[in-house]
Amino acid sequence: MTKPPMFILIKRVIKPIKIDNSVKKEYAFAMNLTGRQTQKCPRCGCKALLNQYKCPECGLVFSKLDMATNKAAAERYKKHERNKIIMIRKTPPDLKRWKLILYTVLFGLFGGQYFYTRRWWWGIFYLLGFALLFSLVYFNGYLMSTEWGETLVNVGAVFVGAYGICWMLDIVRVCTYKFKIPVSLPSENKVVVAKEEEK
Repeated sequence: MTKPPMFILIKRVIKPIKIDNSVKKEYAFAMNLTGRQTQKCPRCGCKALLNQYKCPECGLVFSKLDMATNKAAAERYKKHERNKIIMIRKTPPDLKRWKLILYTVLFGLFGGQYFYTRRWWWGIFYLLGFALLFSLVYFNGYLMSTEWGETLVNVGAVFVGAYGICWMLDIVRVCTYKFKIPVSLPSENKVVVAKEEEK
């Protein structure tokens, strides 16, 4: 018995959807995290259980983050090994949290919080912002006496306002543990030397 052409057409259009095994694993893992305490991997952003040993996506061992330092990240940056640098919100062992808060509140306009955490480019950006603020204040009388100077002051005021807002946001982020600090694991040679010195 031959099948009607309409049945053949429907069978061709409606095909079973094949789901890849990797998609099934991700779905099962996501369902396993539902309603449970999780943490976010600082390297890839994947969610993992709070007591999980390593990230299921990139394989980062979370316990090794306690040994990661900001100084090692600066050395990695000089060697152009940026793939080994991780941004975390926890204060690394070679930095002091009270110093970070102090630098942010007292010297935040100069980029003190970024120079302390060795984020040099952001620190230089803040220094340029302070230089712009100082110039607008110091030469305000002369600039306001000319038409082009008044326009320059108005434009500069917008940048200075954004600069001040960024500083206030940095204070909030530092106090609420949302300020990111670059860290990295020390090189293997230095770890061996440190263990030998401890012995």
